Amino acid sequence: MKRFKHIPQFLTWLTGITAAIATVGFAGSTPANAKIGSCTEPIVFGTTISESGPFSTLTSNWRKMTEIFAEEINKEGGIKLASCDGKSVPLKFAIYDDQSVPATAVQLYERMASVDQVDFFVGPDWSSLGGPVPPIAERHGIPIVMGNVATPSLYQRGYKWVWGTPAPAVPRWSERYFDMLTHVQPKPQTIFFLTHDNPVMKAITAFWSKKAAAQGLKVVGEETFSADLKDFTALIAKVRGAKPDIVYLSSFDNPSVPLVQQLRQLKVHAMDVHHTMLTGALAKQVGNDLEGMTGELTWFPSVKGPYADLFDRVMQRTGITMFDSIWTLARLDSYIVMIQAIEKAGSVDREKVQKALYKGTFKSPAGDIVFDEHGFPDTGAFTIQMQNGKVQVIWPPDVATAKPMWPSPTWQ
Repeated sequence: MKRFKHIPQFLTWLTGITAAIATVGFAGSTPANAKIGSCTEPIVFGTTISESGPFSTLTSNWRKMTEIFAEEINKEGGIKLASCDGKSVPLKFAIYDDQSVPATAVQLYERMASVDQVDFFVGPDWSSLGGPVPPIAERHGIPIVMGNVATPSLYQRGYKWVWGTPAPAVPRWSERYFDMLTHVQPKPQTIFFLTHDNPVMKAITAFWSKKAAAQGLKVVGEETFSADLKDFTALIAKVRGAKPDIVYLSSFDNPSVPLVQQLRQLKVHAMDVHHTMLTGALAKQVGNDLEGMTGELTWFPSVKGPYADLFDRVMQRTGITMFDSIWTLARLDSYIVMIQAIEKAGSVDREKVQKALYKGTFKSPAGDIVFDEHGFPDTGAFTIQMQNGKVQVIWPPDVATAKPMWPSPTWQ
């Protein structure tokens, strides 16, 4: 692989970012002053968290969670380095608030590289930040494992220092759900897709509608709705007319709140209503209307994969649950993947860690994370169902906490 040498033009813009933005961006920071490659100093991960701005509702307590993660790693001995005669060194984080603003994130990652001189980058999240930040890693030759940056095209720009742990990936999003549909009785014959007008959700529908057809399900309708639509009467009339066995809602949780409520009010009947993002936030807004619905969850503590106990301890100490904070797994995965890469490399040498990450396979509570040549992962999700007000993993059977209620009794 040749070193990536092209720096996007927007980086020249860094000099134009105002001192006011910089001052606010550095508020609440944790300076690092790392000693790169040391066998005595902590290994420093530089990260930003969207603690303010529009994405802050998705990251509640993440700073505390990150600090507790480092505490737990250090309690277990730290990060083992073969190049230091097998000695383990502690983990430390440099944490800044990117304010959910791409320009601020760029400024902060540049600061962490040039001023704090962190060893490695983890984060940020969200595709809007995952676009402009990677060139900083490229220019400085610092491996970066981003969190919830799910747009595949952002990884396909010739980078050699960039990886991500979004979960699930679109090609595996509903893999286990459609596998379940081949085993249930009676088997569904038809499916109707209702899709939130968002690039990720449209990509999910585009992929899984084809998979549904290939699996023998007849697609009897595909409709798209805007995020600000409140009256779904016309769309639901089309669903009722098609009489599908499965109603598949490809949507983020908040835009589909009135849709779920009106599906109930207008008494839509189906074997199942499936929501691609079944979350605690949705449950809090629609209450019992969520009963019997199925959906995806990236991980549940009852699934005891590698590092499950570590992640569970960190979340319990932080007061975070996966159902209420569905983006947490990808963020914690970015940390644990970087640790594994360092231990595989046996060194804090960035080039050795880069080689360990390239097309690597890493352990996670939800299963192996396998990177392709672009640094994009192969990650799936578990099928869940709301049963008597509780989240139950229903597929695959070997990790299920309950059997599927099929057909869903609340939609009959």
